[in-house]
Amino acid sequence: MSNRPDQFTFKELIASLSSFAQYLLGQWRAFLTIMLLSGALLIAFNYIGDKTYKAQTSFVLQNSDSGLNEISSLASIAGVNLGGITDGSDLFQIDNVQELYRSNRMIVQTLLSKAEFPEGEQLLVERYIANKGYDKRWAGSALEGVNFSIANFGESRLQDSLLLEFSEDIRKDMLVVSKPNRKLSILNVLVSDEDPYLAKAFNEELVKNVNSFYKKTRTQKSGENLTILQRQSDSVKMVLDGAIQKLAELQEASPNRNPLYKTVLVDEQKLMIDIAASTAIYETVVTNLELAKISHRNNTPLIQIIDYPVLPLPDDRWKFSKALIIGILIGAVLALLWLSLQRFYQLAMAS
Repeated sequence: MSNRPDQFTFKELIASLSSFAQYLLGQWRAFLTIMLLSGALLIAFNYIGDKTYKAQTSFVLQNSDSGLNEISSLASIAGVNLGGITDGSDLFQIDNVQELYRSNRMIVQTLLSKAEFPEGEQLLVERYIANKGYDKRWAGSALEGVNFSIANFGESRLQDSLLLEFSEDIRKDMLVVSKPNRKLSILNVLVSDEDPYLAKAFNEELVKNVNSFYKKTRTQKSGENLTILQRQSDSVKMVLDGAIQKLAELQEASPNRNPLYKTVLVDEQKLMIDIAASTAIYETVVTNLELAKISHRNNTPLIQIIDYPVLPLPDDRWKFSKALIIGILIGAVLALLWLSLQRFYQLAMAS
């Protein structure tokens, strides 16, 4: 029977694990010290810094374009070509709206909006400057006293550059726009800041500005078509009413006409032809007008708010028990790794 010293038997494995367990039990003071120190450090890290408050709005976007295809099909069967009347735009689907929330235009417009704070009404940009300490840093410089009133927007290059810089910082540090599920038309808008009132006001104003811009742009084309058709309908109706009035006046002017004289009937026949033509045109225009109204209503998107920020806002701090437990668990892992490396080093040096 040959010796095989390179083989590691099950008995030796059990002995090694038992020896390692005894070593860890012998180091219980160091193990416990590392765990408690890790828990204390995590608690200190959790409570030393300022709180960051989170204001979140969740809403559903729904575009009613499905009914337009049915209307267009029925109209084509009836011989009516809707053309641009029912031309639904895919410009602002939810992915594009997600980027619209992050655009400079919407963020700057929100910064220049006013909101109510405990101290009174204030521009959001002024609140942002005070909270970030820019007003103290700008003291005595050319930036001190810069005016951010809406009336001066676009007239000052310094003002515009500062607003764009603020927009970039907000997009990077404060604003998160996300979809919880790619298959759903739900959008979450999260604004985080150390000032809960600023976070809440900025979130509300941003959602209001973007949704208003979205609705206006989404219905702009159908609204213009509706206005044009309404004017055409009113114009044709006036022509038709005028022709009917003239025909009545002509018939009243000669009530006892001799039917043998045909020339006196020419003007009357012309008016009757105008009335028939105007009636046909008016019917077509009114049909298109009603379809345009349906199209305009269907182009108006449904924006249903699911959740909105309510004071007091949640913050990013963990509870004391949660921070302690996680810190102890992290400390246990670190202690196990450190003691294991120390044990392996001792065995290596001994061999």
